[in-house]
Amino acid sequence: MKKSFLSLFVMIPLLVTIFPMLDVKAAEGDVGYSVQAKIPDNQVDKKQTYFDLRMKPKQKQTIEIEVKNSSNEEIQVEANITYATTNRTGMIDYTQNDLTKTDKSLLHPLPEIAKIPDDQRVLKIPVNGTKVVQVKIEMPAETIDGVVLGAVKFTKKVTDEAEKTDGVSLKNEYSYIIGMQLSENDNKVTPNINLKSIKPALVNYRTAIVTKLQNDQPVIIKDLSVDAKVYKQGSNKVLHQTKKADMTMAPNSSFDFDIDWENKPLEAGEYRLKMTATNGVETWKWDEKFTIADKDQDLNKEAVNIEQSNPWLYVGIAAGILLIFLIIILFARKRRKNNN
Repeated sequence: MKKSFLSLFVMIPLLVTIFPMLDVKAAEGDVGYSVQAKIPDNQVDKKQTYFDLRMKPKQKQTIEIEVKNSSNEEIQVEANITYATTNRTGMIDYTQNDLTKTDKSLLHPLPEIAKIPDDQRVLKIPVNGTKVVQVKIEMPAETIDGVVLGAVKFTKKVTDEAEKTDGVSLKNEYSYIIGMQLSENDNKVTPNINLKSIKPALVNYRTAIVTKLQNDQPVIIKDLSVDAKVYKQGSNKVLHQTKKADMTMAPNSSFDFDIDWENKPLEAGEYRLKMTATNGVETWKWDEKFTIADKDQDLNKEAVNIEQSNPWLYVGIAAGILLIFLIIILFARKRRKNNN
């Protein structure tokens, strides 16, 4: 089946100078500019290069980030506040700033608390020049337990228009991310994971069952392992199983955990999902029924490398084998009769 891709967005590279779970770094010379957080006095751990700030309700504070142009030309850098999400691979992602896509449990997304003045959102930095971006923080009136997690994302636009290579559009973006974690106290917050949905889907054009897991608490869940097994309803035989370990969930976020259907077609019927998740301390278990409907089988038409099951093929093979045996028996009888 022919698949067409209109554009390919290349992030080269996504430079992260923040949390241990995102240990991606690059030298300043790789992209021609650098960013550095000016760590304030209310930093929890002053050894860190990201913002880890102890705040109070209603507190207002302005923090600063220095952006330096080390290239031989003027550059343009855009600054945005993002909130933490969990991506499909089970890692924390600090690139999302669309507030319409926040998890329903996220009451205080960082872009609503921390803001960049309009005149500093896009920076034009001369050769060897430096600009300072101010981020103005205003905490909510009510006390917040746990953490508010996000980042300040800096994006350098390399080309105004996408370049084309072999008919594929390429748009180069060079980004730095400086993390921001806000907390008001050391009150313990117990993590909690909900199983929000189970549905058939295509993942990278391959058949799968997609479950949505939600961390509805303002706490990072580390060392998360998930074991998911699918059965036919009424059977104890495991049809498909997916296990993943060493995952991390952002506070108040959801992510899709995919159960690989192993290139098999989605067949209509009643199924059962048994799933266990654990972070080594807490354990969550689910035993849920779900249905693959007749309309869901349309996904099979769009899937690639699917192993189609054809029962008539097996009937034909069996009939052919039976016919060969009959011919051999008849031939043997005739030969025996001639010999007699």
